[in-house]
Amino acid sequence: MTMEDALDELESFITSLEEKGDLSKRKLEPSEIGIFLRYMDKYRECLNELYFSKYKRKSYSVDIYKQHSKKAVELFIQEAILHALDINHKRPDKPFKDRLGESINKLRDKLITSPTHWKVHMRIGGVAPEDLPYKFGKVEFWIADEHNLEKLKDKHNAIVDSRTEPLETKEFLKTDFEDFIKRYFFNHPIATVEVCACDGEAACSAARRELRLTMDVINFYSGPDLGAQIYFVGELQPTREVLLAFETHQHSYYQLPRRIGPFALLSLKDIEPSRAEKVGFYRINEILAKDDRSQIEERILASVQWAGRAAVKLQQRPEEAFLHYAIALETIMLGRQENKEIAYKLRMRTALLAGETLEKRTEIKKEVRDLYDIRSEIVHSGHYEVTDADVGKISKLTIACIKRILTEKPFTSMTKEQEIDNWFDQAMLSGRLLVDDAQ
Repeated sequence: MTMEDALDELESFITSLEEKGDLSKRKLEPSEIGIFLRYMDKYRECLNELYFSKYKRKSYSVDIYKQHSKKAVELFIQEAILHALDINHKRPDKPFKDRLGESINKLRDKLITSPTHWKVHMRIGGVAPEDLPYKFGKVEFWIADEHNLEKLKDKHNAIVDSRTEPLETKEFLKTDFEDFIKRYFFNHPIATVEVCACDGEAACSAARRELRLTMDVINFYSGPDLGAQIYFVGELQPTREVLLAFETHQHSYYQLPRRIGPFALLSLKDIEPSRAEKVGFYRINEILAKDDRSQIEERILASVQWAGRAAVKLQQRPEEAFLHYAIALETIMLGRQENKEIAYKLRMRTALLAGETLEKRTEIKKEVRDLYDIRSEIVHSGHYEVTDADVGKISKLTIACIKRILTEKPFTSMTKEQEIDNWFDQAMLSGRLLVDDAQ
């Protein structure tokens, strides 16, 4: 929805409030409770529509949610409602229609205020400190040593000094901030993301989204390429797990000790250059760093992100890992297509891309059909137990397809989704995949 459409909806809602009268000063009868609840539902609907709306700026569209926090948008709406309805009776001489127009215009101006640049710093886990600093995509990874913390402290103190609080208040704020960053940041790896936003909460939200995308992409390479995982603090702590099993009749005892979580600190520099080039590590870095990505690049990133999430869940939640790999495979193979032939196209395209011979493609097509049946079982039952072999098959196929599209011609020169779909159609029409779908 466009911002103007969302504002029109809000204007209609405020008008309905005016016509109903000031509900805050009335004792609602039981018959009116439903009306009040419907007003609340409509209020939330208006908030969500405006928060997720877009507006035009020059030649591109801007998402409201990327520039403002939801809390800020809700505050803007509340101010507009109070101004239009004149709850405090400060403008009794001005007609409601004029007040409504003023409130909507003020709200519009606040929403389209040009965002400013923010640098958001987040503590993370899983990165080897000796390899930092290192920039990947839009994220700068660094270690919070004394020198770097001093820079943060200086930035904070300059802001405090520019304020009008008493000197003792300023000194307290400076000391409190210094204690905080030493306690929470000192000697930990930090991720810094620069974003554009209109308020601090929106900046943090946008930065976290970008860091999550970058982490998922890095974790896509967490198997044979990097051998480790990167994660948010508190999300995935490595630990030792011990399972003890005793047979009921005391004939047998079994102990399974294992280490779960990331097996080592991630070294972003460890991946060997020639291998990094081969598996698309450098190209994915370039894609992440872009502000304007092509349709194909967005499709690749979406698929890699799902596969990266799957890699993190492999040990403890294999069913979720399986589903995430399935989504990744569907994303890279099918994009946004939605029709009854989706399962057929998935089998044929995966076989075409991952199989080198007719015999291998026939085998892959059958594997994908079986794996898709397992996916359906998980989705519909919620408790289907997958085997390591099942997860291994779908992860192998998914990774093979992603890396081929990421690194090989003609895929590397494509920019639109239709180009890759046309390639699959032409490949099948030219007889590259002569496999009877009944097999």
